[in-house]
Amino acid sequence: MKTDALLEAYRLYHDPLFLYALSLTHNPQDAEDLVSETFVRALMSFDGNGNLRAWLYKVLKNCFTDEYRKKKYLVHPDRLFLEQIEDNRFEVERLAEQYDERRRWLYAKIYQLKPIERDVILLSMTSGMNDKTIAGLLNITEENMRVIRFRTKEKLKKMAEKEGVR
Repeated sequence: MKTDALLEAYRLYHDPLFLYALSLTHNPQDAEDLVSETFVRALMSFDGNGNLRAWLYKVLKNCFTDEYRKKKYLVHPDRLFLEQIEDNRFEVERLAEQYDERRRWLYAKIYQLKPIERDVILLSMTSGMNDKTIAGLLNITEENMRVIRFRTKEKLKKMAEKEGVR
């Protein structure tokens, strides 16, 4: 991949990739490391064929899986601890400063979802990829992805109603 193309890809995809990485790691530093590793791999191996955006998300997920296997976590990183929840809220608020209070509330609630729900919602909201590409990335059927997205949206709506968020 040429340097100019990599810089443009970085400009376009860094923030959405970072949010996705943060949803996987629950740690801003680890998320930034994952995004960096993703772009290093892009520089070294993307040949220009195919959907760059989808490829970057797939590489990021593979990097996360590789790191998870290397570290052999005693506790799965998708399990949220109180400290991690607080760290993520601050990071999400920092990234979402340009959005209104409802958007910040929504991002905070997304990080409390099950990992597959969080992946489907975040990829649908931030990646700009179509349903088929997202489903392929998550190794689920398109129909399953749509059902998960619908049910998760309903869950978030109920949370908003319960908490009085409009």
